[in-house]
Amino acid sequence: MFRSKIKKKKISNKKINKKTKKVKKLFVKKIMSDEEIKEKESEYFDNKHFRHIIKSNVDVYYKNSTGKEILLAKFRKKVIPKKLSSLIVKNLKQAAKRIHDNRGPAGGPLDKKKVPVYVDFKKSKSRNKYRLYGYFSKKNNKFVNNYIGNEAKSNIIGYFDRPDRNNFTENLPCRLTSFNANQPEKFKNVLPFFQKANKIFSELVPKQYKIQYKRAQETKFVIEKTAFSTVTINYNWRTGTHKDSGDFPEGFGNLMVCEEGKYKGGYTGFPQFGVCFDVREGDFLAMDVHEWHCNTEIKGITKDFTRLSIVCYLRNNMIKCKEKF
Repeated sequence: MFRSKIKKKKISNKKINKKTKKVKKLFVKKIMSDEEIKEKESEYFDNKHFRHIIKSNVDVYYKNSTGKEILLAKFRKKVIPKKLSSLIVKNLKQAAKRIHDNRGPAGGPLDKKKVPVYVDFKKSKSRNKYRLYGYFSKKNNKFVNNYIGNEAKSNIIGYFDRPDRNNFTENLPCRLTSFNANQPEKFKNVLPFFQKANKIFSELVPKQYKIQYKRAQETKFVIEKTAFSTVTINYNWRTGTHKDSGDFPEGFGNLMVCEEGKYKGGYTGFPQFGVCFDVREGDFLAMDVHEWHCNTEIKGITKDFTRLSIVCYLRNNMIKCKEKF
């Protein structure tokens, strides 16, 4: 069992933490080997797995094999104004409810109750833990050569560096997401939220921010005045254990939550390190999304509740669009 090591640290910008100039520094160790956590890909972890459930400002580090300190996450409470969070709920809630079945290991272990109803789950046998490699359709008993997994209320907005499999975009190196193409005014309405997130990112993780921002500005497929190309929006979705793929490897993920009603759980955690964060409305979590992470179970307290998680990042292959402008 490892111990928390706390070290006082000054925060240069008072706007990030108005109550105190000092933030706890927590060191964590791996409680699972790399091989063990890899075997848990797509699986869920409950609250009891996490030795640290973080609900206050903290910087979290671990030491690599050479003893070098590596930043895992920085968490700040109540740094995003309510008026900006309200913009997200108003403009993005319905878009976040859009169901997708291609979320990979984040979608969780394959469950016949969670795959689309038209999939003949029993007959479709080519699979791994979280994905069918093609499926037989109940509609016509024919084989469909598409990857498919559990359905999730999750969507992307902003820009993307892959063609849409449902549109004829094969020759486009980058594209608007369907949300931006069809609802540009709503995206414009939420720009202040993303720009605020960008500012906090620049203050909390300046080294990674500087590299990411420079890369982001090399193409026009970037969210205005930010280091982000893309935003993932999730509605009341518990993710399975996964690492983010396709984003800029030298950057950082930025997670926020907007809420309606009351719920408990939904902690964002790094199960290999035994640490998770209770990210609530107004909070900001800068996190290394290239480490294994997931969410704990979300339980509603009120009949109707919303946990809308917002993840801002830069897609790695946006650089392919550089020569197009």
